[in-house]
Amino acid sequence: MSAEAPGGGGGPARAPAQDQGSPDRGRDRGPDRENRDRENRDRDHRDRDRGRDRDHRDRDHRDGDRDRDRDDRDRDRGRDDRGEPKGPAGNDESDSDSARSERAEREQRQGERFRDAMADPLSDDGASGGTRASTRARREAQVRFEVRGNSGVFDRSRVDHAHFGDVYVAESRTARAPVFGLVPDEELARLRQVYRAPAGYQTLKDILRNRRVLLLGGSPGTGRSTTALCLLDELTVSNRPPGRGARGGEQNGAGNGGGNGERGTQAPDAGTPGGGSRAIGRVTRLDPSAAAHLVRDLPAVVMGVPHGGGLILQLPEEAGDWPVPQELHLDALSAALAERAAFAVLVASPSSPGGGLLTGRYGRQCPPAPARELLSWHLEWGLSRDAGVIDTGALEAGNQILDHSLFQQALGIRLDALRPGEAEYVARLLVKHLAGGLSRERLLSSCGEVARLQAREWFTGRAGARGPVPGDESGRAGEQSADGMDSLLREMAFRVALAVLDGEAFSAVADAADLLAWELLQARDPARAPGRPVFMENLEGLLAACRADLAVDEDDTFGGVPLPVRTVAYRGEALAGAVLAEVWERHHSARAPLVRWLRTLADDPRPQVWTRAAVVAGELCAADVGYGFLELIRPLAAADAPRRRFFAATALDQMGARDPHRAAVRVVVRDWADAAEPELRWTAAVVLGYGRTEQDTRYAVDLLGEIGSRDEGRLLQVASFSLARLASGSRAAEVLTELNQWAAELTGEYRDLALLSALRLAWARTDELWEPETAAAAPAEGDDRSSGSGSAGAERSATALRANRLPPVIRPNRRSPSARWRSETPHSPQASTEITDRELGLRAHWPLAIAVAVAVPEADTPLAELVWRALDSHLSSESALDAVREWLRVAEEDAVLPGPDRRIRTYAFEDLEAAGASGLDPVPGEILRALLWFLPRLMRQRRDWERLLWLLKTMVEAPDEPMTEAFAGHVRDVVGAGLPGPREERS
Repeated sequence: MSAEAPGGGGGPARAPAQDQGSPDRGRDRGPDRENRDRENRDRDHRDRDRGRDRDHRDRDHRDGDRDRDRDDRDRDRGRDDRGEPKGPAGNDESDSDSARSERAEREQRQGERFRDAMADPLSDDGASGGTRASTRARREAQVRFEVRGNSGVFDRSRVDHAHFGDVYVAESRTARAPVFGLVPDEELARLRQVYRAPAGYQTLKDILRNRRVLLLGGSPGTGRSTTALCLLDELTVSNRPPGRGARGGEQNGAGNGGGNGERGTQAPDAGTPGGGSRAIGRVTRLDPSAAAHLVRDLPAVVMGVPHGGGLILQLPEEAGDWPVPQELHLDALSAALAERAAFAVLVASPSSPGGGLLTGRYGRQCPPAPARELLSWHLEWGLSRDAGVIDTGALEAGNQILDHSLFQQALGIRLDALRPGEAEYVARLLVKHLAGGLSRERLLSSCGEVARLQAREWFTGRAGARGPVPGDESGRAGEQSADGMDSLLREMAFRVALAVLDGEAFSAVADAADLLAWELLQARDPARAPGRPVFMENLEGLLAACRADLAVDEDDTFGGVPLPVRTVAYRGEALAGAVLAEVWERHHSARAPLVRWLRTLADDPRPQVWTRAAVVAGELCAADVGYGFLELIRPLAAADAPRRRFFAATALDQMGARDPHRAAVRVVVRDWADAAEPELRWTAAVVLGYGRTEQDTRYAVDLLGEIGSRDEGRLLQVASFSLARLASGSRAAEVLTELNQWAAELTGEYRDLALLSALRLAWARTDELWEPETAAAAPAEGDDRSSGSGSAGAERSATALRANRLPPVIRPNRRSPSARWRSETPHSPQASTEITDRELGLRAHWPLAIAVAVAVPEADTPLAELVWRALDSHLSSESALDAVREWLRVAEEDAVLPGPDRRIRTYAFEDLEAAGASGLDPVPGEILRALLWFLPRLMRQRRDWERLLWLLKTMVEAPDEPMTEAFAGHVRDVVGAGLPGPREERS
């Protein structure tokens, strides 16, 4: 059999016998030879292309996608040639459908990849055009900051030394010369007119005359530079040698002129600024940036001072790349100036690096300017500037305005604490107002700018300043920079802490300031653990920089006994609010440290600390509700610690004290009163007890009843506390009426809540729960009252209500009451808040129940009934009787007349003439009179009278501080005489 070879003829014996290498093979099998040649050429091309691709990838990876595409095409071509050979004429009919489909998908993927590569790189953030916007912002920033050429950045206009690659550039210390400036004659002439010498001015002049150098300490704005210029002006005139005129042929010596204090004398050296025509001395200023020359190039400084002239230099406020001079440098300066018969005054802040020299031989604090005298002078000068003659009527009106309490309250800074520039500003406002160019409202509003501008000066643009580049003294300058910034932040922290705790103990303010300084330093440099400057504090300098004063006051938080304590306060009430507003509203980055600090103060066990912090937190939340409520109030309202919840309640009440926040706070409190969390209900109960948020008294009482009765009386304690506080004011009658209904008609938690509220009212002192509801509780203008306990002036201005409600002094008798009485409990609306605040303010040291019964109209009857129910219930009778015992002890102590022997007691009811002429404030026996008026209202049954008799007997027989028989007998007789009904002889 024969077999045919594919594609050509030939027998079966020939095909296997042929040699593969025979030259006849190509002629016998032409197409196979073409395929092999094509394959070899393609392989060569592929190897060559692959080598080229490797070179391209090694040189540049940007063509990676193109190289991979080429490899794919080559592999596809090879696969077609090897596995799917085409026809001799290159016919595409042999391509399968799967190959065409695969090729189409490959082309589609390549197209998608290109489209993806053309997309915006910042399109993944959800906004188109991100890269374009970024480029535009970068371009605008480069134009704004003028970034051109190399990337060297200089944060100062003066370069001390620097490295550029391998090039070192250093400044020659002798290349720079100090810059001096002559003080203009016009400035010195004006100072002679306006300057008023403070106390101690002559001492400063003597020191400068003898030592040639004076370091004058004071905070910016206190008049320290003005005082320095005036000292130099006087001494340079009087010290100039004969024949050496000042300028323009002026004669030597001081002229005769008017003035006050030490001014206007005939002696050339004794007069102070303020005189008339006189020779003007030569005074020069040295650029503060050249302060380093005092240490590095002292001859250059001295040579810049004219012979017989004066030099003034203000040392920099912050540490930097300048060495702080020491006393040996001042000694050298003094010796050099003596050779030139010249003087120098250096001005430094107590808190600055140069402030440490103030305790040395050359250092003295600049005495405060006589602000009131300066203010009066500016007022006189302003009123006489145009007409040349002082309008005495306008001058008197201006002085009356200065003394007016409304003006001083609007100013917010004590008149004697005003700085010279502030005194001039206030005088200009008064002159403009007296001339009719400024309304009364604008005058008061403009006066408030003084405190606001001071706060802005304290904080704006300084806390975030970068420290200077370290100098070349082994890093000392860099260390001074860090210390200077720490000192600055600590000073700011003290100002904020003082704003929160203004008038409190210095120890509390200092502790709070340290905590805030730690927060601020951590916020500024989280990687560094801040410490405290132990034994390095300058208390006098800190107080001067903060415009604060130390004082001694009394604090009764320890055992209720007033004890002396050192306090610190701003020199004006407006500074505290201005500081807080400045920090909260203008420095947002300081909010987070401030919030964390206030939360820390919420844990402070001292009531004066956390309560004041809570009030401030409420004010800050009112300024920005969205931030303050979420950061300060809400987290603490649900806290586990009761003090934190009380903090949140106090802040929330302070926030809702004024419209429009009151409505929003009311909604929050109502929601919390019905919340599932007991902590929120607890906080809502405290807010309701303040009485300022919820105006509907009955609704507030009902909410407190629901809070106290829920969960088997879990919150009875806080609910009863809030009810007692709500009843300690003008709402007393309405609240007590509701509580009486609970005690009489209901059982369980509502009855217990009413009895607990009665016990709190009976045991508390007035100032423990009562808070003024209006400004009428404060001493009125012209009132002699100085404290809440009252004074002679307040007693004289008391209303007829008090005179009509207190009984007259009743002489003892021998009658006793009969068996039964019954009282009614009429419903009464809210009383006048002005009258209530004034009357309760006069009785701040009284037992609260007695004070409310006397001060609040229509409250005595429901209060007496509620106290009687507490005395009659087996749950509360013992505690209520102990409260009545305490009333009697307080009344007895109040009725004792002062005498030489404390063991012999004489009561006010025994010597009426002595009691009336005692001149004591308050008048002895006031509490006793009120108690004897109130006790008969507790006598409803026979056993009530017997209980009182038994109580008086036990107090007389008490081994510890027994009551006198005279006082007990007086109480028995007066109470019995005040009861209606048939009389029975007392056994």
